Amino acid sequence: MQFLFDFVGQVMRSVLRLVLLLAAGVFALSLLTAVLVAVLLTALWSLLTGRKPAMFTTFTRFRQASRQFRQGPWSPQGGAAGGGAPPADVVDVQAHEVDERTVRAHLPLDPGARN
Repeated sequence: MQFLFDFVGQVMRSVLRLVLLLAAGVFALSLLTAVLVAVLLTALWSLLTGRKPAMFTTFTRFRQASRQFRQGPWSPQGGAAGGGAPPADVVDVQAHEVDERTVRAHLPLDPGARN
């Protein structure tokens, strides 16, 4: 009797898996169909109005804005080739230690803090 229950359980699990797989396939195909219809309607609307679709104009603006940041090959001096500050403008400073009293003197006063 146990064998019969195991066999029926396996058959039911297989049928349920198959049904869920078919449902996922139908969902994926309907989603692709909806996207295809939306693209076709957008293309038709752009042909009727004579305008480019908004997504193309948006990406064109992004591309044009990004061009200002890559106007030439990169140079080791920084920035685009021919730009940037010459290495002679670099100023070195002497390092010194900062003690705790100096840091506390420059911190804003906090009435809730305890010393």
